[in-house]
Amino acid sequence: MKKVIGIAMSLTVLAAAAWSFSPRPLPAFAATALRADRLQLNGIARAGSRLVAVGERGTILLSDDEGAHWRRASVTPEHGAALTQLAFALGKDDRVGVAVGHGGWILRTTDGGEHWRQVAFDAAQPDPLLGVWGEAAGPWFAIGSFGRFLVSHDQGAHWQSAATPQMQDKHLNGIAGDSQGRMMLVGENGLVLRSADGGGTWEAVKVPYAGSLYGVLPLRGGAWLVYGMRGNVLRSADFGATWEAAEVGLKTSFFGGVQLADGRIAVAGQGGMLAVSADGGRHFKPVSGGGAQTLAALIPAAGGHVLTLAGNAGIARCTLAPDAAP
Repeated sequence: MKKVIGIAMSLTVLAAAAWSFSPRPLPAFAATALRADRLQLNGIARAGSRLVAVGERGTILLSDDEGAHWRRASVTPEHGAALTQLAFALGKDDRVGVAVGHGGWILRTTDGGEHWRQVAFDAAQPDPLLGVWGEAAGPWFAIGSFGRFLVSHDQGAHWQSAATPQMQDKHLNGIAGDSQGRMMLVGENGLVLRSADGGGTWEAVKVPYAGSLYGVLPLRGGAWLVYGMRGNVLRSADFGATWEAAEVGLKTSFFGGVQLADGRIAVAGQGGMLAVSADGGRHFKPVSGGGAQTLAALIPAAGGHVLTLAGNAGIARCTLAPDAAP
């Protein structure tokens, strides 16, 4: 089992058996800029108008021009451990953010990502934290391998364990919530937990897939999407009471998902695959793929069709055509 778990620990939730570390050349950035296409990046998030990405050796990058140029953030102290994921507060205060990684490393920012300070680290703990989510006026949560489930009630400054029996010894890969206090958490063996009270209590729900799930996405309009290994994308219109499998037509593992301003949904993952849905997550059409790069996360430009993609070959950008999905 340790061997399987080791795969999940390599990236945010990149536990796919066919993980590839071969680089793929991407368009070069300006000579004076940091080469963000030469780093393994595992997570990307938006802090207001700024993009923030995290990855190998504790790297945190900032872009104030929608991903065209990048620079390093200040991290204190620097450990060199991999960072796997980050999030900024859901709500009005998007200057508060938390990044998590290997060694139980937790970093916190209060200035939109410019400066990060350590709040937790255990060099003797090899198992990573793999996901994080929080609200501006509510609790924060960090999750990881072997059922690690941490909660903070002071905007990420201090953390304590709050794991439930359903989480015990499971790899917890992704967590997200909506503006109504509803949350979902996904992990291995088809694990899906939901909370209707902002993470106070959790209930397991059944899904028609027993493999690893890597991410969860609340959609505008109230539906939820979970995605994972072998092209499995599942949709629920009733907060997890029932699920339907999306038509994807691929066996690609998906590690990141996002909804665009126009309502389309994009998922990305193994082999540089990007698939898009124009009908609320019921059908997906591949729009790119076949490269060596594996994509871990993606984020849309504000109000546009440009996606910034993060993966094991760094940052790339993709423009979706209006008819990119069925």
